[in-house]
Amino acid sequence: MTAEAPITQRAISAVVQASIASELGLPEEERVDRRTAFVDLGLDSAALIGLAGAVTEELGFEVPTEWLFDHPTVHSLSAFLADALAAPEPARG
Repeated sequence: MTAEAPITQRAISAVVQASIASELGLPEEERVDRRTAFVDLGLDSAALIGLAGAVTEELGFEVPTEWLFDHPTVHSLSAFLADALAAPEPARG
């Protein structure tokens, strides 16, 4: 994904879900519940660091690990990231 292309919350959610599936070793087509906490999905602190890195790589901008703790579900994280992407550049940091 590129920074120039508009990214919807749905697209971000798909990236986060696919990244979680990869972290957990699940089949790529398997969807995780969007409203279940990351920890309840089986992601520990080390897995969240990996998830933040994978999402950063896919979206093309830094997604700090603490954002995953502040927004601990696919739904809340994707909503937050969609808002961050829609904000002017200085608001992202």
